[in-house]
Amino acid sequence: ASQLSLAEERERRRIATEVHDRVIQSLAICRMNLASLLGSAPSARFTKYLGETNTLIKQIINETRSLIFELSSPLLYELGLEAAMEQLTEQMQEKYGIVFTFEDDRQPKPLDDDIRVLLFHMVRELLINITKHAQACHARVRMKRQDGDLRITVEDDGVGFDASQVNADKWRTKGFGLFSIRERLHYIGGHMEIESKRGNGTQVILTTSLKQE
Repeated sequence: ASQLSLAEERERRRIATEVHDRVIQSLAICRMNLASLLGSAPSARFTKYLGETNTLIKQIINETRSLIFELSSPLLYELGLEAAMEQLTEQMQEKYGIVFTFEDDRQPKPLDDDIRVLLFHMVRELLINITKHAQACHARVRMKRQDGDLRITVEDDGVGFDASQVNADKWRTKGFGLFSIRERLHYIGGHMEIESKRGNGTQVILTTSLKQE
């Protein structure tokens, strides 16, 4: 499953790069050309149409950038896992209206690229679970270096569930992806802890070893 996830991520990154380099850059040039025409429009009506078209192209650029992030976060490769996580929580809050916060201890957290990708998608799945099932008002992601490990805590103040059932067979298909996350984390030598009770929110802790410096 982890190898498949990595292969999918590489393809998503390729597509995201193509869309950015071809589509967004072309749209940006269109906006520049329209802006130059606005100053020499022959009539107020023509100026109005140009302005509306310029606004529409700007909206398309913003929506395309959002789709690129959903495909593959550029920040994950450019600035690292922490920056990508922070942007993820900001976008989730804007999209779903739940208050998401991000905390990081600012300690170095060296990771191989493949591990970084898998962790990012695990956390993203956990946050999507919160929006779909938790009925939460607040959620938080915390990243902390502890000895030679990285601990990522995802918690919410939602309705919670019976965590003792996570290992049951039915959770393989109905466990909101938790079983899959646990298996992928185990593949890279990590482990997952879940604390939850009905009516008391949920806390999920992902732990994995950091790269030797």
